[in-house]
Parts: sequence; C-alpha cells; structure tokens
Amino acid sequence: MSATYDLDDDDDAPKAKGGLFYEFDCTECDANNPWAEGFKAKDEVTCHYCGQSFEARVSEEGKLKLKPI
Repeated sequence: MSATYDLDDDDDAPKAKGGLFYEFDCTECDANNPWAEGFKAKDEVTCHYCGQSFEARVSEEGKLKLKPI
C-alpha cells in the first residue's frame, strides 16, 4: 500500500509559482531537491539522493504533496 505524504503541515512547504514547483524535500531521506526546469501536478520527480520516485500532487491550497511510486 502506498501513502501520499502531505507537506501542508510544513510552513516552508513549497508553493507553486506560475503553476510550477522548483524544489521538493524528499519524504524518504529528507534531502532538498532543487528542480531547475520546474514541475507541476501529475509530473514524476525523483530524489537526486536516494532515488525514490514520486508523483507530484497539489492540494486545494496550492501546496505540494508527494505520492511514492
């Protein structure tokens, strides 16, 4: 069973700029992952450090959520 990690509890959770996110914190290893080209909801992102892949999701408030895939 896979879980969706909700970053809404984190005041520093990334918020979309023009519909794109430019970083995320890995929920597996806590590494910060800058993403120069940006990513949006339903894009797949992979942690540069541990290799875990996630599907990016966005809450109604516009905050990033990560679902491990």
